[in-house]
Amino acid sequence: MPCADSSKSRNSLLKKTLRSSQAHKEINQKKRIEYWEKIRDVEPKNLIFLDEMGVLLGIMRQGARSKKGERSYDIKPFYRGSRVTVVGAISNKKVIAMKTMEKSMKGEEFKKFVQEQLPNYGKERY
Repeated sequence: MPCADSSKSRNSLLKKTLRSSQAHKEINQKKRIEYWEKIRDVEPKNLIFLDEMGVLLGIMRQGARSKKGERSYDIKPFYRGSRVTVVGAISNKKVIAMKTMEKSMKGEEFKKFVQEQLPNYGKERY
């Protein structure tokens, strides 16, 4: 029996893409359509995009590269690392505001960011 092409039969390790389990539910699709209908006539120059992300500084990659047949080694740090939250606001032309915090951001802190960093929101074009 001939050997199969090893490049086709070998499993490859690719980054996993995670999707929300809620994204495709009918109620959420309806909300997206309603939101799109609400903002569809807003000019792009009048839009401001806000985003927040968290970073765990003590995380280490689990995978590594090595020569075929050899194992890769590394030293695991003793500390767990700290958490940093980054929140920002951008327009279609520039970064308007950015803030970092050494903790998780709660709803009230997000509201404070908007009030302090975007005081002219809705009054001035960025």
